[in-house]
Formats: sequence, C-alpha cells, structure tokens
Amino acid sequence: MTRKLKASAVCPHCWHRFRPDETLWVAAHPELLGDRLLSAEDPVRFLPSRFTPAGEAIDPAGSRTRRLACPNCHLEVPQLVLERPMVIMSLAGSPSSGKSYFLSSAMWKLREDLARHFSVAFTDTDPGMNRAITANEARLFLNEDQTASVAIDKTELEGAQYNSVQFDPGVATLLAHPFIFTVRPSRDHVNGHAPERLTQLFTLYDNAGEHFFPGADTARAPGTQHLAKAQVLMFVFDPTQDVRFRQRLQGVSGDPQLAAGAKTTRQDQLIVEMARRVRVHAGLAPQERIPKPLFVILSKSDIWAPLLRDEEGQPMDISTPPYARERAGLGKMSIKRVDRVSERIRSLLVEVAPEVVAAAEDAFERVIFIPVSAIGTSPQLDPASGLLKVPVARISPRWVTVPFIYTLARWSTHLVASDKGEGDASFGRPGDSAELDPALT
Repeated sequence: MTRKLKASAVCPHCWHRFRPDETLWVAAHPELLGDRLLSAEDPVRFLPSRFTPAGEAIDPAGSRTRRLACPNCHLEVPQLVLERPMVIMSLAGSPSSGKSYFLSSAMWKLREDLARHFSVAFTDTDPGMNRAITANEARLFLNEDQTASVAIDKTELEGAQYNSVQFDPGVATLLAHPFIFTVRPSRDHVNGHAPERLTQLFTLYDNAGEHFFPGADTARAPGTQHLAKAQVLMFVFDPTQDVRFRQRLQGVSGDPQLAAGAKTTRQDQLIVEMARRVRVHAGLAPQERIPKPLFVILSKSDIWAPLLRDEEGQPMDISTPPYARERAGLGKMSIKRVDRVSERIRSLLVEVAPEVVAAAEDAFERVIFIPVSAIGTSPQLDPASGLLKVPVARISPRWVTVPFIYTLARWSTHLVASDKGEGDASFGRPGDSAELDPALT
C-alpha cells in the first residue's frame, strides 16, 4: 500500500518542522552506536542513500532499519508523524494538583469509552514511547489485588519523562517526553471505510508542576515550550490547594487532602506565567489574547462537587458522562451540557476564587471549565510510607475524558457527533485538518 506523506511534519520532542526527505533514520547495526547529540549507547542517526524494495533504509554497515528520527534533535519519531495530522495538547498545573492521575485515568478511559460509545480506536502510536503512562494505567486499573492501595509516582524535574539532547557539546538540554496516541475510526464506525483519511494523532505532555513556576523555563530546561505549539491547553486547578475552597469544604468532606497544614498555592499566578510563556514562544504581544482554547480542569471533583449548583440551586450531575452512543457506529457528545456545566463552574469560581477566572479569561480567547475526578474517591494515608494511596477497588473516574472528546467533537465531526453543529472559530483548528474530507458521511 502506498503511504502518503505530508508536505512537512513537526517533531513531537523539539517542535522542529521538517520535510519528510530530511528525516533521519536510526542505525540497526550493533556497532553503529554513539550518536553525536544523544549518548554513547544510542544508535547513530543517518540520512540514507540506499533502500530495500520494501522501503527499509540500509545503514552504513549494511543493516536494514525502519526506525526514524528528527533531523534536529535526533530523537525517535513514529512513522505516522510524517503522515497524519497531529493535535498537541499541553497540560499545566501546580505540584500535587493531580495532573499525572488525571492524564493516566483519562488515557485509560479514552481507550474504553471511545471504543464503547463512538466506535473509535484510541491506541498507543508507539508503545515504547508511552511506557510511563501505560505503567500508571496498569497500576490504577489492572491491579490483580483488589484489596491493594496504590499511588502514582510524582513527576520529577528530571528523569524518564524528559529526554536529554546535547545541541551544544557537553551541554545537556532536557526536552519533555511526549505521549503519542492514534485516533482512528473502527471498522463498525459510520466512516470506517476511510480510516486512512480520518486517522489523527494526539500528543500530550506531563511536566512536573515546578516547571510552571516563574523562572523555571531556562535554556537548559525548555521543557514547557510545547505550550506555545499546542492547539489546546489544559490547566489543572486544584481546589484543595486554595484556602477559600478549603474553608468552604470544612464539614462537607473529610478528605485527608483538606487536613490542616496541607499545602496551598497561588494557582492564578501559574496561569499568568503559562500565558506569558505561550506569548513569548509564539511571538504574541504581551497583552494579546491567545487564540487557543484553554480547559481549566477542576480536579478532585468528588471532594468539592457539593458546592456546585444549577440556576435553581439544585446539585448538578457531574458524574454521568455527557456523551453516549447515538446509533450504530456513531457516538454523540453533548457540547451544550458541557458548556452549561462550564458556566456554573465559572460562577462558582467567580464567587470563591475570582482571580483564577480573571487570569484565564484575560489571557485566552476561549476558556472552558471542566470538573474531573481522576479516581472518584478519597485517598487514604498509608502509615508505613506516609503517602496518600488510593484503594484500587474504589477507583471510579468522573469526566476525565471530557476535554479530549469535546476537542474531537469540535474538530473531527467525521469521528464524533455533537449537539452543536455550528462552527466555533474561537476554538481553533489543527494546522493540517484540511486533509479531512468534508464529504465523508
């Protein structure tokens, strides 16, 4: 089968744009080790001049390879990066706000719910690149011991979720490690006859919360520059780290994250810093609103949900998903319901933490407020380790998939139906979404 390449692609590691013919290949011969930008253990990267009839490159020692790398940073990239549109979604938030739990829970539920309700496959583009997140998914959702309590390791400032590249000899630059997923209609989808035309990639990043503090974005650790490249940005706001929310929740919840002495953070300042970095790296004026949507993700909704009321003062349902199967081979997202919930959360924030709303709406053209609970239950203090751990038998995520399926409903009407057909210019579009055929039904 002939594979159609895009005119240019963006590296998910360093965000360098390059043509397919500039792509480097990863040597397969065991003696070709020691790439000049990476490490002594990494195979060298090369620009091939010889290929097999099957399209494999032949490295300088005569071995065949199919592995590709970016011509700028030399880090490995999947073949589909050269072929399909890529939506970059960046996640920011304070330390301990629940970013890693949210991302792990969301990816697991997307695998389930997109298949069950939408006949859409959500898979790892390269399982090796996604090892860290699939390990967290297994820890939370595939634990054989249902009596166990588990915790996800904190995202570190350095380590496995960052890649070290020596653009200058002897000077290591840390780049955020991307998680890349393929979104494709299944065979029973109404557009399942054209998967090659509707396939797209979701690329996500999970930085340590400390990387979002002012001054943390440096030449050696420019790990949050993906914020400027992202089509969609998400900020995880943790109400348990806000003094005013904590005061309102006294007597409402006994969650240990509300215990006296727990850390608090000025999270509005992190939104301001995030917006500043996007403007700087995207070349926008200091006061220019960013023409991209921002999802403000209010985490740990199982704790603060009693504070959320509708216009009549009744509790709002933020547990039942706002989507369902519309008919055979097609699922439908209720954008109107999500927008109604967003408006009520905005009203709650204006009442309790108005500076958060002001910071977000001053910086971004479109802001959507989403309630999520990555685990759906309170953690428990483990006396042995002193850590908060989650009983795996009680894990029940709420709304974690909503920002991602909402995005698909806005951008990929051929994959996901919605109850709001008109376009939304303020939501933006992926750079190469024009490859999708509007005539598909």
